[in-house]
Amino acid sequence: ETAAYLNYNRDKIKKYALRERIPVLLLAGVAVAEVGGVPERTKSYGVLQVYQLLDLFKRSGNKKSNSTSVGSLAIQIRAAAETLGIDPDKLTSTQQLQLANCLLDDDFNISIVARHLKDLIVYDNRGITDTLNITDEQLILAASRYNRGIERKKEDFINSINAEIGDPLREYSSYGRVIIKRRSIINKILGM
Repeated sequence: ETAAYLNYNRDKIKKYALRERIPVLLLAGVAVAEVGGVPERTKSYGVLQVYQLLDLFKRSGNKKSNSTSVGSLAIQIRAAAETLGIDPDKLTSTQQLQLANCLLDDDFNISIVARHLKDLIVYDNRGITDTLNITDEQLILAASRYNRGIERKKEDFINSINAEIGDPLREYSSYGRVIIKRRSIINKILGM
């Protein structure tokens, strides 16, 4: 299923990675990680509605519902809104559902994830001028942040990347390291 998704969407992945000036491998690697092993993404639309009800009952704004991941590349409503320049805390339930509906479209989903990944590269590399040609460490860091968020310090991720095999600390960067490990197979599927 993952190889089929990557093969089917190869042109979109390349197009949006190049448009945002990020490595194709980074965007394709996130696609492999998110599409592989995750059942039907449209279910997350229903999950969003359940979380909206919980937010309503708990009077917690839209915190829980904003953390819902939607679309093939599983981007959170909060991250998608921020990437689009929208304050996620001000999203109404209807706006959340509209955004979620858009994220179910692969073309829109891939484009937003590409833009978000560029934001993550810049987040840890202030002043970077070339976000297309980044080191493996920078790629691992951006991918791991995609999976874990921006709350943790950069040093924690760097320590994780450099930790000895078997050290539980390595778990924080495993998402990104898997992309590097799968580089040749991903490039082969993409015809690169």
